[in-house]
Amino acid sequence: MRRLHPDDPRERLPLRLLATASVLGLYLRVGEVGSYAVTLGGVAAAAVLLASLREVRLPLAPLAIDAALLLWPLLLFLGASLAEATLLPAPDAFLQSYALWAASVVLIGLAFLSTRPLQLPGSFALASMVLLVAGAQWLVAGLAGSLAGFELVAPLLGIDLVHGYLRMEPGWGVRAIGLYYEPSMCGRVLGTLAFIDFLQHRRAMRAAGVLLAALLLTKSLGLLVLAAAIGTILLGRSRRGALALASLAVLVAGVQGAAIEQRLRNDAAVQAEASTYRRTVAPLAPVAETLAAYPAGVAIGAAELVAAASGYAERTGEAKITNGIYEFLLYFGVLGAAALAAALLGVAALTLAGRREAAAALLYLLLSTAISGSFLSVESSLLTYYFVAACRAADRPCRPAAETNAAMRAAPARRPAWGPPAGAPL
Repeated sequence: MRRLHPDDPRERLPLRLLATASVLGLYLRVGEVGSYAVTLGGVAAAAVLLASLREVRLPLAPLAIDAALLLWPLLLFLGASLAEATLLPAPDAFLQSYALWAASVVLIGLAFLSTRPLQLPGSFALASMVLLVAGAQWLVAGLAGSLAGFELVAPLLGIDLVHGYLRMEPGWGVRAIGLYYEPSMCGRVLGTLAFIDFLQHRRAMRAAGVLLAALLLTKSLGLLVLAAAIGTILLGRSRRGALALASLAVLVAGVQGAAIEQRLRNDAAVQAEASTYRRTVAPLAPVAETLAAYPAGVAIGAAELVAAASGYAERTGEAKITNGIYEFLLYFGVLGAAALAAALLGVAALTLAGRREAAAALLYLLLSTAISGSFLSVESSLLTYYFVAACRAADRPCRPAAETNAAMRAAPARRPAWGPPAGAPL
């Protein structure tokens, strides 16, 4: 039987506190190792990884996938070194990037393989706390024309509100960041918490309320995609869930429809400065050109070299491609493209088989990486871990209704244990 929490309460409480702190302080900087910023989320990810090793099942197929994901970058770097490839990162850059990659692969793998994964407690309470901070930022910016709500958290995250890529300006049109480094990540955290809360408590309207508030405050197109895709899979299975999803769609269209359309127009007008363009459209040409020259992929850590050689850095002002799906294609080439296609087919197959939670876990892994994450971001992988663990806990394969009804008709009638034998006079 799958156990989702430690049996010892003395062990359970510290782990729950760790999970809670890791979400609220996901990108809170606690130190530096060289040029790498150590965050509370990164430290918590290491602790969660160790806790998940307490009981692990070891089926062959997932182990083979994890082994391939870990070994292929090593072989590719060795081959590129021997061939003296142009897009070859320095050994220290490769080792740092590979260490982050390996940590993320193992962490997400344990979310699927551990029989005692760490569950995120109080997801609705956590979402309420983040919404409170995000709402305060939006209100202060609109009413007082001040970025004070943002300036309180910026030093803790190491971000520049005015001169960095966020370029915040006070007013009602500001996009809240909550406790995170950008509006898109704040939206992703809130969307993740909303769906985890639904998986744990099945309160569709409450989850829809959190999603609506998150969309209003962050104005994140990535969250809109995440809510539509994951919501269709999880909430579309029941009338109540479908009603909540439909209500959310109507409210978003009515309240945010014009703002979303305006943002799309602005992004189209100032493509190089728009985050949506930098993450979705701009990487297409660099990735295609790189894979044409290196069909097996480039070594992990070469993202900055690709951005510089392809002109991506000059066009967008970013040092590297920040979309995790494009990064995966760069590092795994045609094998990566085949893996992504297989994952999408897996989502469809699981959905048709009624394994909606499993389908949602796999689809979230893809979407979260494309929207605001990277497999080289351990903090992003930790958030994925929590969602996958919640999906596994809620996964209840159900038999088709026709099969259930047939079994009920075929079941022999039984007399009550307290009554007289069948056929006996009353």
